[in-house]
Amino acid sequence: MTRWIAAVAFSACLWPAAPSAQTSPPKLVETRRSLTLAGLELTVTGALDGFALAVRAEPIAPGVARAVLTLTRATPAPPPRLTIRWSQPSVDMAGMWTPDASLGRTIVPDFASTRLRSTLTAAAPVLALYGRGEQNRLTVAVEEAVSPVLLAARLREEDVRVYGSVELFSERHAPLTRYTTSLRLDTRAIPVADTLGDVAAWWSRQPGKAPVPAPPSAREPLDSTWYSYHQAVDEAAVLAEAEAAARRGFKVMIVDDGWQTGDTNRGYAHAGDWHPERLRRMRVVTDALHARGMKGMLWFSVPLVGDEAAVLPRFRGKILRRWAEQRTNVLDPRYPEVRAYLVDTFRRAVRDWGWDGLKLDFIDMFSSDETTVLDRADGRDIASVYEAVNRLMVDVMTALRAVRPDVMIEFRQPYSGPVIRTFGNMLRASDAPNESILNRQRIVDLRLLAGATPVHADPIVWHPDEPSDTAALQLLDTLFAVPQVSMRLDTLTPAHAAMLTHYLAYWRTNRAVLLDGRFRPEGLNAQYELVRAATADKQIVAAYADRLIALEAPSRAIDLVNATAAKRLVVEAMRDLGRYEARATDAEGREVSRTSIDLRRGAHVIAVPPAGIVALVRRPGAAHR
Repeated sequence: MTRWIAAVAFSACLWPAAPSAQTSPPKLVETRRSLTLAGLELTVTGALDGFALAVRAEPIAPGVARAVLTLTRATPAPPPRLTIRWSQPSVDMAGMWTPDASLGRTIVPDFASTRLRSTLTAAAPVLALYGRGEQNRLTVAVEEAVSPVLLAARLREEDVRVYGSVELFSERHAPLTRYTTSLRLDTRAIPVADTLGDVAAWWSRQPGKAPVPAPPSAREPLDSTWYSYHQAVDEAAVLAEAEAAARRGFKVMIVDDGWQTGDTNRGYAHAGDWHPERLRRMRVVTDALHARGMKGMLWFSVPLVGDEAAVLPRFRGKILRRWAEQRTNVLDPRYPEVRAYLVDTFRRAVRDWGWDGLKLDFIDMFSSDETTVLDRADGRDIASVYEAVNRLMVDVMTALRAVRPDVMIEFRQPYSGPVIRTFGNMLRASDAPNESILNRQRIVDLRLLAGATPVHADPIVWHPDEPSDTAALQLLDTLFAVPQVSMRLDTLTPAHAAMLTHYLAYWRTNRAVLLDGRFRPEGLNAQYELVRAATADKQIVAAYADRLIALEAPSRAIDLVNATAAKRLVVEAMRDLGRYEARATDAEGREVSRTSIDLRRGAHVIAVPPAGIVALVRRPGAAHR
């Protein structure tokens, strides 16, 4: 049974005896206290240096609780580094999920340095340990989502236990007299996807973390110019692409990098001026999009000012770091002049040029390191880089929504945490050109924490010689996200055009299930080899590997998506589900078979082409038990 303890307060005034004049200054004594939370023994340690720390255990539900930490001090001072630690037996622990898939899904040994670093501009402060059946063993989330938080879970060989930790104030922070945050622990043996969804909901209820609403256009398939044109986005090309996109039924188009420079080296030496060198007549482009019933979005690399930018001298001394490989520089958002310049730049694009939204790229470049001077001095009005980014984005959204209340803002991994959702109403998977399996993994990772914020795929691109059914597999890998496509749409082969038309029609018809249904991925250690979404009357199950598909409950309709190279799917009805009409279509939407199937309890082999879909619709009056 879970045990709770009352608030624990302890003072920071723990110093050794006063030294003599000949001795060096004393080292601060580290304070250590313990509490029990959700059945786990936690310790909090830190050299408090004049701060008092109160810790309160607060139950939420059986197996779920949070520890509320409050630091107070009579006079302002930088807060101390705090570390919260715990351990638990490694019993049925198969992996560790974090928002940063580059860390892998392995619980690393205790001598490894692997840990998740979360800030406003990178990842989100949460990790989850899970068992072989992908049931939660422990999900840990932190309320702090602006400043750095370090999370880790490592296995110790000697006792076969997993040792977890959360570190706060790992970098120097501006002086303060009061600070409160909390740590949420969930030990319920439920699907880890559900515990992560609960974390996302918990964040969204906190002050300052209410997600910005998404306009309907953020849920529309999108045509991107990046992989198809790269920087060659002159007016004629964009207008021709817009015409082709409108004919294909696209409602949104992103004009990516290249509009602002005549350079074609794909670097960022010319970023920062944001004068349209290729698209000189911006209003011609946006008016053409609007005339076709489309909305347009424009790309910006937010923090970058290149070596060739005319504006660079204006920001001498206001640079966080140089990105030498790209011949560019990262602006320091702690300077009010930097923030004002960026706000005015983005407002001009929406107000004067007529764009309906912006793709704000490279936010993750806003970060501090051990060389960053973290204070308010020399013109900086904010000490923390991350608090400055927060202030920048608040100002950006205030300015843009004053011009266009339904403005679309796209952010991408890794800056996709709970505070970013208060600014962006589109979260996009990070770059995965022609790597749709990776695209799928990044999409699902985003979906698990995104709540109602639409998640977009990285734009799909395929070679012109790709067979239509294998090209379709790339689209099926992005089925549970808003599709983005980056092909030259007026040059598609007839087979590719038929495949894309079929896919977009299917996606739009089933958008409410795919985006809003109960979302359940399976195969966390295998890049999500089965993904489900279900509403009250329909299930969609996509198989990305040749594995058994378990169907537990009947529905009016069940779509089985064969996102594999096999020519059949194997289904196991966990009970008698009744009789269904089965209609199979191929990658281009052609019907290849129509039959009936009685989904009695047990295994069933269903023929369906690679990249095809079999739609099961309950026959009227069909019984099930």
